[in-house]
Amino acid sequence: MRSTTLKKWLVVMCLIVVVVTIGYHKYTLFDDEVVVMEDLDEKALPIELYVLEEVTSGKYEPQRGIYTGAYVQNDVYVQGDLSAYEILMGQPQTFKVFNYNAEEGISKQDILKCIAQKKTPYIKLILGKDYDLTPLYQLIFDLKLSYHVPTFIELYPLTEKDYTVSSYRETYQRAYEILHKYLSDVVIVWSTDEARISDMALYYPGGGYVDWVGLNVYIPKYKNGERYTYDGIGQLDYWYKSFQSKKPMLISALAVSHYSKVDHAYTIYETQEKLKLFYNEVLGKYPRLRGIIYMNVDMAQLSSNGKEDYTLTGEKRLQETMQKLSLPLRIHHTLENEIKKSFCYMKYSVKGALIENELYIPQEYMAACFKNVPLRHLKSVEDQQGEVYYAYSDIKQYCTTYYNA
Repeated sequence: MRSTTLKKWLVVMCLIVVVVTIGYHKYTLFDDEVVVMEDLDEKALPIELYVLEEVTSGKYEPQRGIYTGAYVQNDVYVQGDLSAYEILMGQPQTFKVFNYNAEEGISKQDILKCIAQKKTPYIKLILGKDYDLTPLYQLIFDLKLSYHVPTFIELYPLTEKDYTVSSYRETYQRAYEILHKYLSDVVIVWSTDEARISDMALYYPGGGYVDWVGLNVYIPKYKNGERYTYDGIGQLDYWYKSFQSKKPMLISALAVSHYSKVDHAYTIYETQEKLKLFYNEVLGKYPRLRGIIYMNVDMAQLSSNGKEDYTLTGEKRLQETMQKLSLPLRIHHTLENEIKKSFCYMKYSVKGALIENELYIPQEYMAACFKNVPLRHLKSVEDQQGEVYYAYSDIKQYCTTYYNA
């Protein structure tokens, strides 16, 4: 009888083992804490991942909010008056922008007006093909004669001109050293035209010669005689991620044409949509973009060959659009005090996975995106190809992060 009871007990135990095995057939322990996925519901989920990280602050870099600026020198609608531009746009400006050339220079009166209006001079200095430093010395002379004021100088932006890499880098580095030697309160911005993003790394002078990084975006109606279609957000994204952990950044020039002499037609709606793209979406999705400058200029006022009108001030609908876009922006009227360290969200493009409706991050992204997260403490799963995924809900316990799908 005891033998019969023992047999019954063994049969019961075997049944329990079978039931448990069937009930949990989806999960098999692997390497202690890794679970192997067999027929779990898995879907790819590309996301924009944001992780709060400590960064070395740039000079005058705000922790939150942005600087704005405008070039209005040749604008007939406001007669070069930045205050009039501010009223029309409903947008306070931090910077008054100057295109510098040795013929016109920059006067005491220009600087005095900036001081009176509590604006920071932002000076764009273009490099000639002969790599001559004479305009640089003239600029220094003009500023030394003026009243002392913090100044941003966009030094030798990388335009569509054909520069020799070594000559460009050497000239830029020399100019950077000279500016910091003779001007005590200056911020040097290295910028690239959007068209040069693909080869900008060749010309980048190095972190020791850059204070801020800028991007110049001009969106004409026609380029090289053909209708121009703007698709530069992918390029902007690449530019941004190249520098986000290194330097504060700004859109150092934005210009959107609403009229062209090529076809004598207006495209107000398209211009409104581009303005919304930059002042709403771009500023919202790229946390270390600390400023944006609008180049409010009709190219026909600068050259007889000028075709595109980038001004906003002559069109009521564009003024109203900018007024609405300006309302939610946290704009600093003046430069912020300097701090050595701050925190900023870094932006990463990640191919996540939805597993049983829970977000998981592939192991290949962990070292770059979550440097200080202890992997051994995270729930993980492994697919049949051997790729390991970590639960985002666990990751959030060790860092400050969010994502947009």
